[in-house]
Amino acid sequence: MKRLKDINWNHLYCFYEVARAQSLKGAATVIGVASSTISEQLKKLEQGLGLKLFVRSSKGLFLTKDGERLYGHAREMFEAGSKLLDNVSQSDVGGYPVTVGIEETISYDVATEFVSQYWDMFTPFGTVNTSRQMEHDILVENLINGHADWGISLKEPTRKNIAFEKIGSFQLTFMCAEELYNKFIDAKDILRNIPLAQSSWDSNLNKAIENYLKKQEIHPKEHISSDHFDYVQKLCRRGRCVMYVAENPLEKYNGMKTFQVGEPMQINLYAMWKKSNENMLSIKKLKELIRSKLTHVPERYKDLDLQIEVSEVSDELLK
Repeated sequence: MKRLKDINWNHLYCFYEVARAQSLKGAATVIGVASSTISEQLKKLEQGLGLKLFVRSSKGLFLTKDGERLYGHAREMFEAGSKLLDNVSQSDVGGYPVTVGIEETISYDVATEFVSQYWDMFTPFGTVNTSRQMEHDILVENLINGHADWGISLKEPTRKNIAFEKIGSFQLTFMCAEELYNKFIDAKDILRNIPLAQSSWDSNLNKAIENYLKKQEIHPKEHISSDHFDYVQKLCRRGRCVMYVAENPLEKYNGMKTFQVGEPMQINLYAMWKKSNENMLSIKKLKELIRSKLTHVPERYKDLDLQIEVSEVSDELLK
């Protein structure tokens, strides 16, 4: 084979399904043909490429190095094909993984809980991956260029081709060593005189906090900047700085005091996606979860058997 016209794409698709299932029978069930037909098409593909793609043993089929290399390309191609069908079809197609870009923020609990619930809604159709996004603008570009299917950000997008909806919010609270807190008459003076720790990567959040403090007529003398939460927390615990955290009633910070200096600072989280992808199942399921407003978790959220069923694990493999 030297040109694209030389390849039989049905043979390549059969290879893809066999590699995914690691079984002729499993692929035959998906495609809807006999196992013997699948076997014959694999032989023709191997002959045409001049490669041995599988090692056949009593324990099943295993990809050779050439097979793994071909499968990597085939998977990328057929997952892209599933996305294409999903975008133009009126049916729920699925059959591809979703990548969720999450902007770096201290609201990990809210964002990751939301994506965890999304997994349960999308898992019958594909897996869900996450990708760390350092800035809002980078996340938007990745959505536009197809490097992420949808994303979570603290900021509303301004690009006309990006749609968004609010998915939740969290409160920020300041925190310092309890002994340090007890030395001050007014909590505002802690922020005025003790260095305030900031994230070196979350510029949007830093700006929001700066504006919030200005309204309270608080101007910290010093700031420190760090990428490492644990480092800042160690300094804070020893009374060297003040930090801010997403308020979490389940979190216990022994020896630390959380406090407010006015009306609590509320930070919104937004889900964003490319408008042209709104017909895709991945976005339909996202909207379905947004409509629930996180007032209840998916019906089978704590059901351990769900993934076994979705993965079509044979009863022969279970106790």
